[in-house]
Amino acid sequence: MKKDKGAEQEAPKSEKLSVSTKLAFGFGDVYGGGAIQIVNFFYLIFLTDYIGLRPAYAGIIFFIARGWDAIADPLMGVITDRTRTRFGRRRPYFLAATVLVFVSFVLLWLPINLSAEWMRFLYALLSYLFYCTVITMTLVPYWGLGSELTMDYNERTSLMLYRMVFSLSTAVAAAVLPMMIVKAFPNPGTGYLVMAISFGLFFSLPWPFIFFKCKERPELLKPPEPWSFRKLFIDPLKIRTTRMLIGLYVAAYVAVDLLSVIFVYFMTYYLGRGDANFVLGTALIVQVFTMPLYALLARKLGKRSSYLISLVIWSFFMVFIWFITPDLPSWVMYVVAAGIGCGMAGAVFLPWAMFPDVADVGEFVFGERRDGTFSSYMTFARQATTAIATTLVSFALDLAGYVKPLVVTVDGVIQRINQVQPEGVITTIRVMLSFSPLIFLALGIYLAVRYPLSEKVQQRLR
Repeated sequence: MKKDKGAEQEAPKSEKLSVSTKLAFGFGDVYGGGAIQIVNFFYLIFLTDYIGLRPAYAGIIFFIARGWDAIADPLMGVITDRTRTRFGRRRPYFLAATVLVFVSFVLLWLPINLSAEWMRFLYALLSYLFYCTVITMTLVPYWGLGSELTMDYNERTSLMLYRMVFSLSTAVAAAVLPMMIVKAFPNPGTGYLVMAISFGLFFSLPWPFIFFKCKERPELLKPPEPWSFRKLFIDPLKIRTTRMLIGLYVAAYVAVDLLSVIFVYFMTYYLGRGDANFVLGTALIVQVFTMPLYALLARKLGKRSSYLISLVIWSFFMVFIWFITPDLPSWVMYVVAAGIGCGMAGAVFLPWAMFPDVADVGEFVFGERRDGTFSSYMTFARQATTAIATTLVSFALDLAGYVKPLVVTVDGVIQRINQVQPEGVITTIRVMLSFSPLIFLALGIYLAVRYPLSEKVQQRLR
């Protein structure tokens, strides 16, 4: 096969990656960690309390978007696996991301003022579909690249640690800063727009750095085998390890997203507090500092055992949320949040540390690397967890009789005044926050006990 000279010159010389390469690659997940977290934390309440959509209509938006993702994510995996350019098969998409990431994020938060609810629904649906498409186009090749930069088991864990530290550090900012920006303006619409522009620009920054610094391996640029529906949708799921990893990932992240989506409602309407962003920030800060401990633990005990430990810790602290009442001191919520963050750190980090090893299994089974296809399933799973959580919360609030804020105009500025919620809504919020994540954490523990891939097995595959 005739090798591309540009790709050959850019090939990594060792399985050991430089710190600068790890930093450049890790920087990319400020988008995955930051944008997804902002949407998880604030987009549903933006749609219900600012745009003025019924919670059920917001749930329909997320449900439709996941149907689109079910097609777009695997398709993007095949497209990036089959792309052949002098820059490689992943990196060209990062150049496009520089512009599209910014545009799609800003459109998501435009303070539209349309009189008809169906028009607001249609705009929110189209802007969210565009955002999801850009997420897919960017993160599928990005996550696929992560498993191809090195074949070393421990070096991959280190690379994923860099990535997750960037991701969670940005998630802290995503929890704390957006509402601070929004509340800094008399008109919330202006605040949302400034927030969207600021974060949109930040999320666009990493992609030129990744394009120039993270070089692809030339041996992966051989002509692809013919495409087929079976390869796209069926083959990856034939591998038990793939199915198990997706299960571990979905279990952890549905629990994350359920907590994220409902927590602002819990703090606002049950506890009557306005510091939800700081409580979430506490949990995320603890995640950042705890994550390196899970990396060390994974070296000692293995990734599966470390994942199990993290879910047990997380489950222990989730139980306490049911007993938190408005009468308790405010610091109690911060202590519980810190404990949850300690457990959550391993749950969000370790599935991604396992992912490159599963891609190795795919290469062993199929005779070629299909990291883009495998990462597309992870991308879809990540967006599906958001949809599952948001749809469940949306319809539960709607059925319970959620009351939208009262819209008034004061000195020419539109303001929204929160209403007292019926007892059924308060109970729904408490039950969903306290117990629904525990169901998925229990599922994650069950799957982790049965997960088959260990370091010894992965070394034999190499």
